[in-house]
Amino acid sequence: MASSQMQRNGAGQANVAARVASKVKDALRSDKAFEAGSLALSARIAGAAAAAVVDLPVEARRELGKRQGELARGIRRLVKAFSDEPFVGKIELDLPENVAPSTGEGLGEIVSGEEGERLLSDIAVARRLEDWAGPVAGATELSRDYGVPRSTLNHWHHAGEVVALLKGTRNHVYPVEQFVDGRPARGLAAISALAGNSRIAWFWLSRPNAALSGRKPIDVLKQDRVDEVVDVARAYFDAQ
Repeated sequence: MASSQMQRNGAGQANVAARVASKVKDALRSDKAFEAGSLALSARIAGAAAAAVVDLPVEARRELGKRQGELARGIRRLVKAFSDEPFVGKIELDLPENVAPSTGEGLGEIVSGEEGERLLSDIAVARRLEDWAGPVAGATELSRDYGVPRSTLNHWHHAGEVVALLKGTRNHVYPVEQFVDGRPARGLAAISALAGNSRIAWFWLSRPNAALSGRKPIDVLKQDRVDEVVDVARAYFDAQ
């Protein structure tokens, strides 16, 4: 029981850290004082600090509020201590003074596109779309089994409001799990835009996420908690 409580607390803190980091990053993005690297790091530090504070007892928060100057100095000392230790976490290697230069093996034989595809097919492992995406349905099945008109589905597809996965060379199928009462969950367009690719978006949406207390993002979207999922997605994909 104690272990489960600790896991829930840890997941909740990770969620807070991710949401705060995302909002701080957005707020400071136009500030010229921050370079790309320092902006991302500052946002993560802010998120970690917020996660550490959120579960403190009221008395402890009040005490910290009275000692903000001391707290700020402590944070500066901590950051400086880490930056002054360039070899922390690194392995020192005893390298010989003279190292023979390596020229490598160079490029292999150049082959045609057809030959390249044949060579790849020899080592590729076939995997069905449903094996990772879950149950999917085409336009005909959605119309017959879920009452989704083809014209409506086509509109959602072109508006980016539904996740469509290419199966074969031309046909699209739609993960059934994304629909609620015959409509795609709100927020799918925002997630797809952040991911930049429908397959990547659905893979992220359909996997348990620690920042969402171990729940799948698509399940949280279906509860209409769009802002929460988008914040977590932005923190994840912006860091890629």
